[in-house]
Amino acid sequence: MNVIVVGCGRVGVELAHTLHKEHTVTVIDKDARAFDQLGLDFLGRTAQGDALDRKALQRAGVETAEALASVTSSDNVNAIVARIARDVFHVGRVVARVYKPSRAPIYAKLDLQTVSSSSWAAQRIKQLITHPGLTSLSITGEGAVQYYEMKVPASWAGRKLSEFLPEGKAIPAIVLRNGRSLLPTLATVVEVDDVLQLSATTEGANSLRTAIHANGKGRE
Repeated sequence: MNVIVVGCGRVGVELAHTLHKEHTVTVIDKDARAFDQLGLDFLGRTAQGDALDRKALQRAGVETAEALASVTSSDNVNAIVARIARDVFHVGRVVARVYKPSRAPIYAKLDLQTVSSSSWAAQRIKQLITHPGLTSLSITGEGAVQYYEMKVPASWAGRKLSEFLPEGKAIPAIVLRNGRSLLPTLATVVEVDDVLQLSATTEGANSLRTAIHANGKGRE
């Protein structure tokens, strides 16, 4: 995939390094000195210029890009660049970083995909504090079903998933065991230190939290 990362700050650098070994990555920033943060092991391209300038985006290869992430320190710049990429150059996948979560609904009205690290971090911390045994990873639909991760209580080792997953309310997806990912069924027998990822309804998640709490693995 041909990807453009707009902004070479901490988020841009991390994103570029996450992508560059598997995709063609170009990082654009108006300050050429910012590219020093990418290091010598970065395999992608860099392009100096202001991303609000369409010619700068063209030099970065926006006309052939399949995805663009605008992660500068300015919400306004990120929104404008994302819209230019989507509406003018017809880039298929566009994401803008939002520093102020209160602005996210505004961008949603513009039909822009956004990511707010502060909102994600706050939600993640809340989950770890209030529901340490079962952590929500993502929400589907209108929130009726969510994707969760949990460490299997030691007392459940040697038992089948069907014994503790509420029928019709939770479906196993992945078991992480000793650095490997396994595709489980309800007949899968769990082991000590297994990590289970599953989808569950709100009722199913509450049942699991109750069971985890009863086994001394979580305090609501």
